[in-house]
Amino acid sequence: MRVRDAVMASGVALVGLAFGSTALGAGALSVLWNNGPVITDPTGGTGAIAGQPISRPQPVPNSSLVSTTPGISATTAFGIRVAEDFTVPAGGWDLDSVKLFAFQSSQTLPTITSAKINLWTSAPFDSLSPQPIPNPLPQPVLSSPIEVNVTASEFVGFRQLGSSTSGSTRRIFSYDFSLDGLPNGGRLEAGTYWLEWSLAGVVVPNSTSATQVVVPLVTPRESAVNLNARQYAPATINGQQVTTWFESREIRWELVGSTQTGFFDQPMALPFALSGTPIPEPSTFILIGSLGCLAMRRR
Repeated sequence: MRVRDAVMASGVALVGLAFGSTALGAGALSVLWNNGPVITDPTGGTGAIAGQPISRPQPVPNSSLVSTTPGISATTAFGIRVAEDFTVPAGGWDLDSVKLFAFQSSQTLPTITSAKINLWTSAPFDSLSPQPIPNPLPQPVLSSPIEVNVTASEFVGFRQLGSSTSGSTRRIFSYDFSLDGLPNGGRLEAGTYWLEWSLAGVVVPNSTSATQVVVPLVTPRESAVNLNARQYAPATINGQQVTTWFESREIRWELVGSTQTGFFDQPMALPFALSGTPIPEPSTFILIGSLGCLAMRRR
């Protein structure tokens, strides 16, 4: 229906539409960005987890093997963090909250208590990152990340390894965090940003592996918005052990001669979802206001 036809049809309805759209822009929350799924079979669990949702690893591209990478660390206790990009459309967004996903091995209850969150306006790098390094060097929006507590958590499913469908030691939970502590209350202009986060969970005495907070991978990878997750963690760069930002890669194993050789060459994506309010472009407000005036005049 054309705008003019809509106005002719019902002035009262359009007045309601005008004010309803304004209210939506001001306060109603919606999912603004979803970076991809993590559950591959909502009823695929077997054995002790029969019928439960599971996240199955995929065959590695250009390989006969199935991935054994369950996810990557984003553990606050070890200073390890991750980052993913998202794009804000024209008009902008007023961010309210973010949903993050994680598991800690052998933990049966949600364990994450808080997150450290920052924003970047370009991909995170530092002076030790692999070349080429952008010039000037990107900087985070905040000199120190905000630390926010969990507001809600929910069981999502079980992350599997290899061809398994019965593994129960990696329980994925979603965790909600407020973003009101970001600059300008979370209001962002149009553009591309990178969300940085790390998660604080249960610290298991004398166990580095069990203390790791692991973010599962977007699965299947074809559903990811972009395969370009970054991680700040210990790495070997030019033969030296450093802690730096780099593009995180999933390992691919191939038989080279008689030796199984690993190649870190499979890009990945990490799941997260941003909620808030879209901010209409100024022209949208003008159009809505005009429709409302026309409707009033018709009455």
